[in-house]
Amino acid sequence: MLTSKPEIAFVVSGLDGQSRLDQLLRRRFPTWGRQAVQRLIAGRQVQVNERTVWLASWLVRNQDHISIREAPAAKPAPFTHFAEEWLLAADADLVVVNKPAGLLSEAPPHRDAPNLHDLAIARFGALTLFHRLDRDTSGVVLLTRTTVMNRVLAAAFQGHTVTKHYVAVVPAPNRLADAGVIDARLAPHPSRRDLMAVVAKGGQTARTRYAVLGTRDGRQLISLWPETGRTHQLRVHLALMGAPILGDRLYGDQAAAPRLLLHAYQIMAPAANGASRTFVAPLPPEFVFPGVVL
Repeated sequence: MLTSKPEIAFVVSGLDGQSRLDQLLRRRFPTWGRQAVQRLIAGRQVQVNERTVWLASWLVRNQDHISIREAPAAKPAPFTHFAEEWLLAADADLVVVNKPAGLLSEAPPHRDAPNLHDLAIARFGALTLFHRLDRDTSGVVLLTRTTVMNRVLAAAFQGHTVTKHYVAVVPAPNRLADAGVIDARLAPHPSRRDLMAVVAKGGQTARTRYAVLGTRDGRQLISLWPETGRTHQLRVHLALMGAPILGDRLYGDQAAAPRLLLHAYQIMAPAANGASRTFVAPLPPEFVFPGVVL
């Protein structure tokens, strides 16, 4: 129920019959984006004829009165260039970037789309994308400038001498202990090409170490150290434990957060001379828990 004067109120008009509530709002407010509209309705922030509605499929008609408690933020502008605040480090061998959530790591097959690799090449010249993050994941990405550095990193990854530290926010309570290891084999989902699934036999070995850092307001901040690098490994492993990452459109509840709350916080990797280097992507505000220090 709206307990204060709504930020937005209007009367529906111009419909040819009826419309789903979410589709109506997306047409009227195109800068909000689909996810923001879904969260707005699911969060019981919308009234139709003074009745709170939480179903996106609710049908509205001409002359219905719509009230909205608080407008969501506009969806991010398209990525058109490399932003200097993404840069974490650069030398003759390597460019290290804090990839924003929502940006592809590389161009998808058979079509053009804004992506980190192309934007970084436009800024720095020839680069090899050494590894990738999912579009919805933010954090540290390594791009190499030389074949020597590429070989050094390839050997380090193959020899499991690279340490990757992720941070995620998940719902609580769940089946996670204070710390532990999730050891569950993964294989492509039998009926959906965009998903991975846990399997008892076959597939690939997948291991993730984790530690719970803090809990507040029904949420937990989790540190994750993948010991293998399977597709969607962290997302599937946490969902298996009843702790799907908030905002996960594939394995959890997309409406639970403005974005996938998974961040590649730190990578420790060798330099060309054999020394070890650590790169850190600062935590976005959504991952900051009072009193918790990584």
